Amino acid sequence: MKYFIGGFTWNGESQFDRFIKEGIWENGYEENKYSDLFSEIQVGDLFALKSTFVKGRKPNAKSYLRIKKIGVVTQIVDTHTIKINWYDDIKEFDLTDIKWYANTLEKITDPVDIYRIFGNVKSVKMLQEIKTILENKKQIILQGAPGTGKTYTSAEIALSIVNNEIKNYSSREELMKDYKKAVDEGYITFTTFHQSLDYEEFIEGIKPNMENGNIVYSIENGLLKNLCEKANEKGNLDELEKAIERFKEKLSEEDFVELETKTGVKFTVTYRGGKTFRVRSERSQAEENTDFPANIENIKRMYKNDTKGIYNKSYVWGILNHLKKEYKIPDYKKEDKKKNYVLIIDEINRGNISKIFGELITLLENDKRLGEENEIILKLPYSGEDFGVPSNLYIIGTMNTADRSIGHIDYAVRRRFAFVTLKAEKEKVSNYYISKGLDENLKQKAENLFDAVYNVVKQNIAPDFDENDLMIGHSYFMAKNEGELRLKLEYEIKPLLYEYVKDGILFMSKEDSNKIENITI
Repeated sequence: MKYFIGGFTWNGESQFDRFIKEGIWENGYEENKYSDLFSEIQVGDLFALKSTFVKGRKPNAKSYLRIKKIGVVTQIVDTHTIKINWYDDIKEFDLTDIKWYANTLEKITDPVDIYRIFGNVKSVKMLQEIKTILENKKQIILQGAPGTGKTYTSAEIALSIVNNEIKNYSSREELMKDYKKAVDEGYITFTTFHQSLDYEEFIEGIKPNMENGNIVYSIENGLLKNLCEKANEKGNLDELEKAIERFKEKLSEEDFVELETKTGVKFTVTYRGGKTFRVRSERSQAEENTDFPANIENIKRMYKNDTKGIYNKSYVWGILNHLKKEYKIPDYKKEDKKKNYVLIIDEINRGNISKIFGELITLLENDKRLGEENEIILKLPYSGEDFGVPSNLYIIGTMNTADRSIGHIDYAVRRRFAFVTLKAEKEKVSNYYISKGLDENLKQKAENLFDAVYNVVKQNIAPDFDENDLMIGHSYFMAKNEGELRLKLEYEIKPLLYEYVKDGILFMSKEDSNKIENITI
């Protein structure tokens, strides 16, 4: 495969539109110009459609290379025209500090430039495929050996679902900035399954709280139920929820706050944890130190103009009124389209999935989600509430295929998830060193180390495993210098290979185990 970059020869931006619409690129100069270079182009080569421009004034002006489209050559039409299948999901992007590439047609041979212009094509195509699978199935599991980028990839997929597009990030830092913003705003939730996790923590359960020195048991939502309720909202509660948290913090610093009901009756508010604020009216005839609940969920209901059956309604109104004024919360507005929400479950197979999800495993299926053709609503065992899973909630799980210390996922669970295998890729090792501008000799040593480990795994693997289940992932071979790479080999890669031997997933005699010890940089 070769890499080419071409621009326009006349009509400016309008020609870009034509090239993109018709899926072509043509040399508008006389036929003999670039003819030798053009003759090198073959079907299957990658082609970037570009424009170049200068931003700013001298002496501080910067040159930019704008990549309009990237595609694969599908046909050589004639001596100056090629047919190209443009990748629709590759958005245009700018590059600075890169060779100008000012000519109408040029061949790119510099590894750094190839990586910066074309290096994300394979990654974006993979992300697009996974995104499509997730949109259709609603939940997927990214499976693979350690270091293959399962958790790393889950962040990119989650953002593509929340924003409904795959963005070309210039750096991991830029992606993580958007990821953390989505987490802070509540659109992405991250958790890890473990053997102690159960239905009561994940869906709903009875939890103890201290009230007036006594233990009081109440039904509380778990992580998934809270996220489902948020995803099912027809309006945005983010500002109210932030205000409630700030109000809790204020009450943790002060003994109480005095508020008023709509009729002007004064009452005090305290908070001692759990799902309720505690209130007491100045007119109360109850014993001293006795207070009453103002449920936080009821505050949210009243904010949405749903007041039916609210207990202690006048106090709930007083707290909501205070929150709206103190924290400048806008009135509740219904939205035409619900935002997408994503739950990332790291190490999903380390928990007892059937026990954690319980009867809700049925509700995960696409056609049984709320509003779908075969919608199912169940009655929850603790609260007795009707409950369904909204269609705009997506689940991404990650699973280590090399770990035999955990149980298998049963077939009932497997039917609800699509499985995507992430493999150890030598190309990603190479791209890491190219993108960082690291020494070519260090890159070669990392590539050789990858090959050596792969050979040990492939030649000694147990028959019920595939090398993709065990081959140590590319992240283990990425280092900033030779010293770091050597430490990774001795204290991460070799111990993992020895663990494979101990678990019986690599077949090696004592003598054969020297193959591991003999791996060097």
